[in-house]
Amino acid sequence: MLLVGAALIGGLVMATQKVQASFAAGSLARALARGESIDKLQKQLGVTTRIEHLDDFICVHAIAATEPIEIEEKSCARKLGL
Repeated sequence: MLLVGAALIGGLVMATQKVQASFAAGSLARALARGESIDKLQKQLGVTTRIEHLDDFICVHAIAATEPIEIEEKSCARKLGL
């Protein structure tokens, strides 16, 4: 019973961090598209990032480091910030 409870709590923690990484990727992609610096925002959101420049888009891979895995989410925004 204890093992099942621990697995459920672990799953909830991972799901929460996945949502956090997804929100961070979207926020950071939009900020970059508007030409803003993302250093401060990245620190506040608690993620590391990898930035990808495409033709009309800027994509941000937000990585939430959790033990023992990393959760990575990607979000893109038009370079004009729209």
